[in-house]
Amino acid sequence: MEGDFGFIGLGNMGYHMAGNIRKKMAPTTTLHVFDVVAEACERFVKNFGQFGPIQIARTAREVAEKSQTVISMIPNGGNVKEVYLDPQDGVVAASKFADRLMLECSTIEVKVSQDIGHSIMDATQGLYVDTPVSGGVAGAEAGTLSFMVGFEGAHNSDPKRRRIQGILNSMGSPERITFCGKLGAGLVCKTVNNYIGLSNIVTTAQGMAFGIKHGVDKMTLYKCIKGSSGDSWVMDNAQPVPGIHAKSASTNGFRPTFAPRLCVKDVSLALKAAKETGIEASMGEAALKIFKTTNDDPRTTVSFPFLYSLTRLARLSLDV
Repeated sequence: MEGDFGFIGLGNMGYHMAGNIRKKMAPTTTLHVFDVVAEACERFVKNFGQFGPIQIARTAREVAEKSQTVISMIPNGGNVKEVYLDPQDGVVAASKFADRLMLECSTIEVKVSQDIGHSIMDATQGLYVDTPVSGGVAGAEAGTLSFMVGFEGAHNSDPKRRRIQGILNSMGSPERITFCGKLGAGLVCKTVNNYIGLSNIVTTAQGMAFGIKHGVDKMTLYKCIKGSSGDSWVMDNAQPVPGIHAKSASTNGFRPTFAPRLCVKDVSLALKAAKETGIEASMGEAALKIFKTTNDDPRTTVSFPFLYSLTRLARLSLDV
């Protein structure tokens, strides 16, 4: 990885993604970071400064001014638009640099990302690519994220594609980095993934609940599903029943993972995308209703233990 790097957005995901970038950069290369929460930047420097120089920027514009590569991980489309297109403090206000590469990892509306990307590239600020991720906080910390990349380039022969791949390798698993097509295609794939995965979280919580309520031992039920067609990534990684899977949030005191408000956001994005194509997404409508109820549950205000709320909504007590 050559040239200085910039990272915008040090939230639950971005913090660890930026940490892996800093660890794998040349020790003499500077990483410029910016987050609206100054404490996050200060904590990042404290925890990762041993791996090389880190400078805290005051604006996204400052990050772009000093970086050949900019990576962003931001909560929503409005924030992404502000970071990139604010006429005073956004990336677009930085000095023009055609070789700058911007990898935008947030999960936002496809059209919003396309509009931002075209505006940035029309302003000669470099190449903007949507690179949404999957894998959660655990994947961000371990450097095993999946990336869905909105970039068209001949396999292994396009230097821009090789550059993108090399950078994403430092935050994710190489075999899980997929080039999906033109600008926005990465977000299309991520939106579909979220629709399927989040709907599956609901059905898993409800299914485990009524199976146990019928008197079946939780481990017996789990074993049956694991060896059958009902198995999925959710059955282990988002298992709602405590004591079944060692890595699930439920087994670990319902530690913070993915906030219910983000579930609401992501399912809403998927429903909008489906509507734009004329596809009826009735499973998503049901899931959205449940996630909205979960988000309003007062037990989610402390650490967002959304799996806890889902299981309670499914009338599954925690003493199983």
